[in-house]
Amino acid sequence: MALATNGDATGHLARGKVNVNDRALVDKVLARYPKEFTVFRELIQNADDAQAKSVEIEFQTKEYLVTDEGTAHVNDLKMIQLARWVLRNDGDPFTGKDWERITNIADGNPDERKIGAFGVGFFSVFSVTDCPVIISGGTRARMFYENNELLVESGLYATTRDWTTFEMDLKPEADLTIPKPFDLSRFISTAVTFLVNVNNITVLFNGSVLSKITKSRGEPTKIELPQGLKPTSPSKVFEVTSVKAIAQQVTVNISGQAYCIGSNSHSFRKKGKQHVDPVTKPSFFGKKSSESNGYHINPETSAKNFSLSYMVYSADVSTCPPPRMAGGIEVATKKKPPKTFLFEAAHFTLSEYESVRRDHDRTQCLNSVFMGPQGLLSERDDEHEAKLFVGQSTTETTGIAVHLSSRFIPTVERGSIDLANGQVRKWNEELLYVGGFMARLIYERSMSVVRNEWSSQPDQARKEGLFLMKSFTFRSSPDSNVAGLLQKAFFECTPNLPFPIVSNLGVRDSKDVRKPNETFASFMKQRPVLDLVPETEGMIATLPKWYKVSDYTFRDIVDELNQRVFMEGEMVAFTTWWIKICVARWGDGITDGGDEVKMQFNQASKRFRPTLRKSEHDIILLSDIRKFVDGKGWGSYIRAEDPLPPNTIPISFTSRLDPLAVRTVLGWEELSIVDWIQHVAGSTTNPDYRRMLEILQSLWSSLKSPEREQIILLLRNVDCILTSRGLKKPNEAYFPEADLFGDLPVIRPADFNEQMLQEFGAKRFIPWSGVKEHLPHPRCTPYQLAVYLDRAHDVMTAEERVELQQMAIFAGTDGELHCIADLYAPLRWDADLKLPVIEWPDTYVPTGSPGYLERLIHLGLKTYPPLDVIIRKASSEEKSMRKAAFTFLLTHMNSLYSSEYDPADFQHVAFVPCGKLRHLQLGTPEQVFASSEWELLGFERLHYSVSKEQAACLKIKDRPPASAIVEVLRENPPRCYKVAQSWFELLARKGGFTAEEMKEIAELNIVPIHTGDDTGSVKWVQPRQCFLEKPDDSNAHHRQLFNFVMFNHAASNFLKLCGAKPKPDYNDILEALLQDPLAYLDKAKPSKYLDDLRQVAVGYHNLSTETKTKMRNAEIFLGYCRKRDPDAFRSAESTQCALRRAREILIADDMESHRLFGEYVLVAPKEEVFDNFYRAMGSANLSVHVSHTVEVEDILSINGEDLRSHVLRRVKIFLYDQENTRRSDVRIDKWHKPEHFRVEHCKRLRITKHLDFEDALEGDRSKLTTLCDGLAGIETTREGTHILWVANDGSESRPDWYDMSVALCRLLFKTRKAHDASSLMTILDASLDDLRRRGYDVNWIEENPAPPDDIMPPPVPQPLPDRLPISPPSRQFQGWLKDVRHLFKGLFTHRKKPGGRFLSAEMEQLIDEALKLCSRDNGDLDRTIHQHAEDAKRGKKQRDVKYCSASRVTDLRYCRRTQCGMAVFNAGESNDPPLEELEAFSGILRNLAQMFDLEPVQLHIFWQGDDVELMGFNRNRVIYLNLAHFKEKHFGKLSSDDLGKADVYGAWFLIIAHEIAHNKAFWHDEDHELLFTALVQTRLTPFRKLLANVAPRV
Repeated sequence: MALATNGDATGHLARGKVNVNDRALVDKVLARYPKEFTVFRELIQNADDAQAKSVEIEFQTKEYLVTDEGTAHVNDLKMIQLARWVLRNDGDPFTGKDWERITNIADGNPDERKIGAFGVGFFSVFSVTDCPVIISGGTRARMFYENNELLVESGLYATTRDWTTFEMDLKPEADLTIPKPFDLSRFISTAVTFLVNVNNITVLFNGSVLSKITKSRGEPTKIELPQGLKPTSPSKVFEVTSVKAIAQQVTVNISGQAYCIGSNSHSFRKKGKQHVDPVTKPSFFGKKSSESNGYHINPETSAKNFSLSYMVYSADVSTCPPPRMAGGIEVATKKKPPKTFLFEAAHFTLSEYESVRRDHDRTQCLNSVFMGPQGLLSERDDEHEAKLFVGQSTTETTGIAVHLSSRFIPTVERGSIDLANGQVRKWNEELLYVGGFMARLIYERSMSVVRNEWSSQPDQARKEGLFLMKSFTFRSSPDSNVAGLLQKAFFECTPNLPFPIVSNLGVRDSKDVRKPNETFASFMKQRPVLDLVPETEGMIATLPKWYKVSDYTFRDIVDELNQRVFMEGEMVAFTTWWIKICVARWGDGITDGGDEVKMQFNQASKRFRPTLRKSEHDIILLSDIRKFVDGKGWGSYIRAEDPLPPNTIPISFTSRLDPLAVRTVLGWEELSIVDWIQHVAGSTTNPDYRRMLEILQSLWSSLKSPEREQIILLLRNVDCILTSRGLKKPNEAYFPEADLFGDLPVIRPADFNEQMLQEFGAKRFIPWSGVKEHLPHPRCTPYQLAVYLDRAHDVMTAEERVELQQMAIFAGTDGELHCIADLYAPLRWDADLKLPVIEWPDTYVPTGSPGYLERLIHLGLKTYPPLDVIIRKASSEEKSMRKAAFTFLLTHMNSLYSSEYDPADFQHVAFVPCGKLRHLQLGTPEQVFASSEWELLGFERLHYSVSKEQAACLKIKDRPPASAIVEVLRENPPRCYKVAQSWFELLARKGGFTAEEMKEIAELNIVPIHTGDDTGSVKWVQPRQCFLEKPDDSNAHHRQLFNFVMFNHAASNFLKLCGAKPKPDYNDILEALLQDPLAYLDKAKPSKYLDDLRQVAVGYHNLSTETKTKMRNAEIFLGYCRKRDPDAFRSAESTQCALRRAREILIADDMESHRLFGEYVLVAPKEEVFDNFYRAMGSANLSVHVSHTVEVEDILSINGEDLRSHVLRRVKIFLYDQENTRRSDVRIDKWHKPEHFRVEHCKRLRITKHLDFEDALEGDRSKLTTLCDGLAGIETTREGTHILWVANDGSESRPDWYDMSVALCRLLFKTRKAHDASSLMTILDASLDDLRRRGYDVNWIEENPAPPDDIMPPPVPQPLPDRLPISPPSRQFQGWLKDVRHLFKGLFTHRKKPGGRFLSAEMEQLIDEALKLCSRDNGDLDRTIHQHAEDAKRGKKQRDVKYCSASRVTDLRYCRRTQCGMAVFNAGESNDPPLEELEAFSGILRNLAQMFDLEPVQLHIFWQGDDVELMGFNRNRVIYLNLAHFKEKHFGKLSSDDLGKADVYGAWFLIIAHEIAHNKAFWHDEDHELLFTALVQTRLTPFRKLLANVAPRV
C-alpha cells in the first residue's frame, strides 16, 4: 500500500530552487565561533592535518604589498594599519578532493585520522576577509562574494616555495591593528601542545620575525600500569593499551619590538602596593600614557626568550564501539570512528609551575608567555584553567590542572565537546573515563615521587604533595558534566587501590590518615594526621567513602600506648583526656561498654619518662602509682624537686588535674603532710630540713591539732633545727634576741615561724637581772636591746624600765654611747643632716605594731628634728647639709610641720632654692616665684627640683605682682625680637593687668624694631606704632613706611591690647602722609600712593576736626595733568602727577572741559570716592571754573516747539532717577511755559569757553580761553529764560543729542558725573516705546511730577499683629516709593555699572546666604571688628560710610530687652535709652523683620545719643540699629499722616536690607550695591503689603 501524501495535490507539481544567502550563512556560522585567534586556530589545525612541520603567520601592510619594501621595524607597532594576513605551511599540497571540500560548506574531511570533521573551520577566515586566496600545489584559488553569493575563481600559479599559503586581505570593518604578538605567541605555545606534526610556528611582520615558537619532544618512556587500575571504559568502548611518558619542551622567542607592544590582558597576580615616584609617571608632566588599554612595558625592552619543559603522558587507546554508536558517529562527523588513537595529557609539577611564575617576576611587566588567558598555566591560584583539546584547545576546562587531548567530538564551533547529541554524547562520556584514568595515573605516579623524596627533602616534598593535591581537586567547569565525569572516573578506576595523600608524616594511604584534632595532637605522635591547609580542603571534601579520611578511634590510642614510651607532658595530656572522657561518659559508674573500654585502658602499657629524671632509663609505670599530691591543698607548697615516696606520682604530673577526678577515675589517694614529713624525717640520704621547715611554717597555722601533734612527735628527737652551732634538737635552740652576748645556739635563719618553733620547744629570752650586769657590752647592740625589750617588756617592772632609760648604753652612729633621749630613730637620715642617730641594722625596716623600734621611741628616741632646727640647717652655708635639710623639710612638710609653718616667721631666712639648673641660689619665700615663665623678665624662679605641691606647702607665690612687671618693662625692655615675642606671649597669657596698668604699658617703648642699617641696631617703639600682619605684595611699599612685626598669635594679641593694629588703617596712613608726603610718594610710587589715599578717603568722616584742618592745608593730595609732546603726534599724550593741597586740584566733572584745559589744571583721580573726598577737602568742580558764552549767527525761523516738547519729556524722565542733592536751582517744573524754556534754531553757533582758576598751572595763559563751534548750547537771559540754541545747517539730519545733553547737564546739575551727558543723550535719542522696554514707567513719570523735598511727620504707629492682612498697593504708594527712593539715594549712591565679583545669576543664592548668616548677640559675644585681609581687596571704590560704620561704635554694653525680645545695648558713656521711643522703634523693626524672614531677636538696637547720623552697622554678621537716629529723624513722623509712616517704614526697610547685604559684602563697593539692590527688589511685594496695612492711605 502506497504511503499517503501530506494533503491532496492534483495536476502537475512545480519545483523551484531554494535560494541560500551565502554571506548570511557564513556570518551566522562565524557568530558561534570564539572571537580571538579563531582563524589561526583553524588554519594551524589544518596544517597539522596536512602533515606540516612548520607554519608561518605574517602580517603585512599596504606599503609592503605595493613596494615589497615596507618598514619592518617601526617605532610603534600599535599604530600600524594592516592590509593582509598571510598563513603558510610546509604540509602536503591540496589534492583535488581538498579543493572540492574547501569550496563546500559542511563538507568535512572523511579521513578518521584527521581532526577536521564538520567542514566549516576554514570559513573562519571570513571573519577578517571577504576574499581569501589559497595557493597550493601550483594552483591559486580566490573566493569572493557577488550579490551575497560566494564564488570561487582558480587558476595555475607559479611560486618559489612549495608551501601552502592562505592570503587574507582585511575587510574594512575588521580590526586593522596587529594582534599583540605576546598574546598571539601565548596562544600558539598552547596550540602546539598536542599537535602531531607541527613543531615550528613563526610570526612575522612585513618579512621580519616577531616571535618564534618551537616544540620538541624527547624519547618516550613506557609506564607500567599499576595493578588495580581499570584501563577499560565502563561500556568497554575504549581500552588503554599502553601509556608512555614523553618529555616535551616549548621555546618562545619574542623580539624586543614585539615585546614592547605588551599584552591586552592584565596579570591577576596579587602584589603588594609599591611606592611609585610620581615624577616617573608619564602623566606627571601633563602627558598621557602611551598605552591606554592593556598591559605595556618599556619600549626599549630587548628580545625575550621563554622556555618550558614538562611531561606529556600519551596513551594508546583502542576502540570497539557498538554498531549503533559507530553509525551515529559517522552520521555526525561524516567519517568512521578511528580504530586507535592517542589520548594525551599534560601536567605541570610545582617546580615547573614556579619556574614559569619566576619568569613573571623577572620581567616585572608581563606574566610568562606560558601563563594567562589561553596559556598553558593559570595565573589564578584558586582556579584550574586546564582545557580539553580536540587538536586545539576548546573553551571547556577539565576541572583539574591537567590538559587533556584526544578524539573528543566537539560542537560545530569547536568551543566545547558535544554532550547533547545521542551517540556522540556516549562516545564523549566514555572517552572522559579515559581522561579520568589518565589523571589518576599521573596522580599516583607523581605521589610516588613525592613519597620517595620525603625522607631527604621533607619540606620540598610537602610543597610538591600539597600542590599535587590542589592540582587534582576537581572544580566546576563551563559544563559541569565534564568535571563530574572526569572526577567519577578518577576515583572509580581504582576502587581497590589505596589513595595516597599528604600527611604530617609523609605520603600515606588516606584510610590510614586521621583528621586533625587538637584533643589528640599533644600525645598522638605516630598516627599520620591530615595536613589540613587550604590546598587540601577541596580534595578531602570530594573523596568517595572508600577513600575518606576518618577521625581518631580509641584503638588508635591504645596502639600508641603499647608501641612507645610517652614523655611526661604527653602522658599528662593523655591522662587529662582519659579523665575527661570517663567523667563525661560514665561518671562514677560503668555502663554502655565501659567495662571493655576500661579493660583496654588498664591493659595498655602506660609508660612515661618523668621530666625530672635521674637517667634516660628512669621510667614510671602508671600501674605502680597509688598516691598523688593535691596541688590545690597543702601540696601547693611542694616543688617538683622535693622528695616524694616511690608510690606517689610527681607533683608536676597532677598539678593540672582535678583531684576529685584523679581519686574517682584513677583510684589514687592523696598524700598527707604527715606522710610526707615521715618520709623526709626517715630519709637516710641527707634530708633538706630547712626546706621541710619552710613548708611547715607556711602550713602551720592551717594544720589541725592532731596533725601538729603528730609532726611535733616525729621531730622531737630529730636534729632538724639549723642554729649557729649546727643542727640541734628543737629544745636545744634559742631565738636570736636571747643571744645578747653571742654564746648561745641561735636559730638560723631568724625568720622562721616563731610560734611553730616555740611549740617545737625553742627558747626566746633570759631574765633582765641576768642581762644588766653584763652591760654595756661590745656585742650588745641597740637593736638587740630593742628586740630583747620587746620580748621581755611585759615581765619587766617600771623601775627596771626607768633604769634602762637612764643608762648610757645605746651606741650612736658616731661611735659613742648615749642615753636614748639624745638619739634619733634609725629612719635612714641623710648623713649630711649630721643628726646623732642610734646604731641600727642597715637592712632593717620597722614593721608591725608595736615594733622593736617603738619600744625605744617610748623610752625617748626622737623621730624627727624640730621645725626651727631643720630650717636653720636648710639655710646653712654648708651645701650638703642645706640640700639635705631642705629635702627633708619638703618631704615632711605636710606630715610634720604644716600646722606650725608660716613664711612670715622666716622672711629674713634665705632657705628657698631658686635660679637655674647649675646656678642654684637661695632666696626668701617672698623673693622666689613658682612659675618658670617669669624668668624671661628676670624674676627668680623656684628651683625645678621643687614640685608644685611642695611650692604650695612652702606658700610660694606663683607670679610677681603686676607693678613689678611694669617696672621691668620700663627699665629693661626686651633686647631683640625673639625675647620680645617670648615676653609678649607670656604677658598675653599671664599678664593680669588692670586697665590703668594696660594704659601705662601701652605708652612704653617696648617693641624692638631693627633700624635697617648694617650695624643691626635696634630702636624701641610704642605698640600703637607697629603693625602685626605682614603686608602682601599689593602693599609691599608699606614695609618701607611702617613698622611691621611678625610675632606669633599670642604675642600679637598682647600688642593688640596695647594698641597695635594688624595693619595700617587710614589714620596711620594719614599720619605718615602728613609727616612727609614726598617721601611717602617716593617709596610708594603713584599707584600705591593712590591706593593708600583711597583708604583715607573712605575713612575721613571719622577723623577729628583738627585732623581734617591739617589735611586741607597739607600738600598730600595727588593731582593729575595732561602733557602733550609738542614734537609728537597730536594724540600722543602723557599724564603727570603732583602733590598739592585739595583746593589746588579740581574735580573733572566735565570731560569736554578737561579735554580742553587738562594741561593747565591738576584734577583728582577719576573715582567717585575721590570726588567726594577731594570736594570735602576743598576741591571744586572743573565745570565751576569754566564759563560758557553762547554766540549765535543767522537766527532761523524754525518752529522749535516739537523739539522743545521732546526735550522736556525726556529731561523729566532723565531727572526722575537722579539724586536731588546734585540738582541745581533750576526748576524744570516751570519749563512747560515758553517764557521759562524754549528752543531756538540758528545757522551757526559759537561757544567761548574760558578757564578761570587762580591755581592753574604755569603756561600760555591765552590758551585758557577757546572759541569753538557747537551744535547746541544754552543761554539764560536776564529774565531767567533758558534758551536751548540748536545749530541747523539746513540739512534734514537728526539733532546732535550729545551737545544738547552737555548743555542741559551744565544747567541742571551743580555737580556733574562723567556719564550724565551720555545717559541723557541715550534718553533723548530713544523713543518712548524703547524707554518703556528698558524699564522706565513713562506714563507714571509724566503723570506724577516730583514732589517737594520736605516730608511731613506721621503719627506714632500701634504695634502690628504677627500676621498682616493682605491688600493691594495703591497708586499713591507707588509715588511715595519713588520719593523714598530719591531720599535714600542720597545716602546709598547707586553705580550704573558694577564691577565686582558677584554675578547677577548668583543673586538668588547670595540673598539666601546673606539672610541665613544673620546672627544673634545675647550680650556675650566678642564684638571686635574682624576685617579679613581678603576683604581689604574687595572693590575698587569704597563709599562714604559715615552712616554705616562699625568703627564709630567701639564699646557696646548689653542693658535690656524690648517687649518683643530684641537685645538693647548702650554705646560708650551714653545715658539709658528713652523707653517710649525704644518700644516704638522695636515695633517697627519687628514688623520689618518679617519682610526678610527674620526673627525679631536677630535685629539689635543700640543707643548712641551723641551720633544721630549713624543709622546702624553690621559687626561680625550681627545687625545693630541706632535708636538715636530713629529718635532724631523719624519718631516725630509717626504722629503725622500715613505718608510719614510710610517714610519711616521705607527708610528702615532699606537700612535693614543694606546691613543684611554686609553679611556677604564687607565693603561699600560694587558687590554690596548689587546685592543690596537685588535684596530690596525681591522684598518689595511683601513690603507693599505691609505698608497697605500700616499706612493704607498712601
